[in-house]
Amino acid sequence: MRTLKRLFVLLPELAAEAFLLGVLLGGLLFPHLTRLISGVWALAFAVGVVLFLHGYYLTRAFIGLFWRGHKWLYPAIAAALFVMHMHIAIARSKNDLTPFAQATEFPFLAGGACIVFACAFLGDRFLRKWMQAVK
Repeated sequence: MRTLKRLFVLLPELAAEAFLLGVLLGGLLFPHLTRLISGVWALAFAVGVVLFLHGYYLTRAFIGLFWRGHKWLYPAIAAALFVMHMHIAIARSKNDLTPFAQATEFPFLAGGACIVFACAFLGDRFLRKWMQAVK
C-alpha cells in the first residue's frame, strides 16, 4: 500500500514538473508572452519526451518509490538527476542547436533544478503528511 501511495504522489509531481519545465523553456526561448501561452503544452510535452527517452523518469521513479529518506535528500537527488540527464541530452544534440539555444543551457539547467527540487520537496512533504494521517 505504501508503494501505491508513493506512485500516486509521484505521477502528479512529475506532471507538474514537466509543465513547469515547459514554461521555463518557453520563457527562455520565446520572450513574447503570446507565443509562450500557445506553445507551453507543446514545450512541456517535448521536454517530457526528451527526459523520458534519456531515462530520467525511470531513474526518478526508482528514487521516488524506493528511496525517500531525509526531507532534503530526495529533492536534492531528484534535482541532480535532472541536471545530469538534461545535460547529457543537450550535449548529444549540441551540433543541432543554434548558438542562442546553446546559450540557454545553463539558465535552463539552473531553473529546471529549482523546479525539480520544489516539486520533489512538495510531493515528499505531501506524502509524509498523508502517511502520518493514515497511522
